[in-house]
Amino acid sequence: MENLDFALQVLVLGFLVVLVTLFGLFGLLILFNRIFYRPSVTSPEVEDAGEKKPVQQVDSLEGNRRVIAAIQAAVFQYMQTEQAHAFAGPINIAVQPTGGKVGSSWKFIGRKELLESSLELENTRRKK
Repeated sequence: MENLDFALQVLVLGFLVVLVTLFGLFGLLILFNRIFYRPSVTSPEVEDAGEKKPVQQVDSLEGNRRVIAAIQAAVFQYMQTEQAHAFAGPINIAVQPTGGKVGSSWKFIGRKELLESSLELENTRRKK
């Protein structure tokens, strides 16, 4: 029983020392942040130059889908070539939606492949 009391005292004392040390380090971080933090000051000329450029608003969802589709198609085309290291020229890929929702056929193909692969995985698990 004496060892248990001593062990609990050491545990509580160690925990308190660690917490006090961490709070002290946190305080130092806050102190250094207040001392050395300097907000960036930009000159009016730089601000004016940034405002002169017109911002083009594009339908982000549609644009992102097309960009993602083009990147996926380019990677797929690149990986299908027998000599992946030999670059013959630029790959031209046109992305056109195929009726209905944009990219719906790709979604269905991906879902079908996912179901087929999960069925394959289940069959291999059953064979073991």
